[in-house]
Amino acid sequence: MKRCTIILPDAGPINSLWVADRLNLLLELDMRIVILDAVYDELTSDLSYLKDTEVKDFIDGNSPPFVIERTDIGKTERQKRRLGQKLKKNAGELAMVDFLSDEGGLERYLKGNEPVAILFEDAGLRVFNRPPNLHLISTVGLLRGLEDVGVIASADDVIDEMLHPSKPGRRPEDARKFTDLPEGVDEAAPIGSSWKP
Repeated sequence: MKRCTIILPDAGPINSLWVADRLNLLLELDMRIVILDAVYDELTSDLSYLKDTEVKDFIDGNSPPFVIERTDIGKTERQKRRLGQKLKKNAGELAMVDFLSDEGGLERYLKGNEPVAILFEDAGLRVFNRPPNLHLISTVGLLRGLEDVGVIASADDVIDEMLHPSKPGRRPEDARKFTDLPEGVDEAAPIGSSWKP
């Protein structure tokens, strides 16, 4: 089994791990983690908000393994922000669609024969004509796998914290919603792939 590069095309996994105060679990994976620029901007744009500040410090302080992947949507939205223009509310989702379908995006990572894992939470994520080296994993699936290999004692405890935030600085409106409970998604690439540490 080959180790994966992980791609985060939406903000959900980072938001959920922050709510549970477990961003450090991403470092336990010991692999490159690619974040789309529009998603990074969405995660870190309001530095008066504790989550945005802590996520920015975490990603910026751990690069590598984090790599910010530039997209046309991200570039356009950053330019609008500089000019004080209205931003698209769904820029992260548009960047994700663009990245997943563009030859210069996901396709570039898939051209080699190394497996690539998409870590997602967006229930609307669809991958058509799935290449043989693409692994799909949800946040819940990730936590189940981390429990299986002994990195965390209980996936259910972390998920419960995501669903019912109690950590300092977390608000009731930060609570997460998952559509893949109880087991999550962890679909290995047909050629074989492993993301577990």
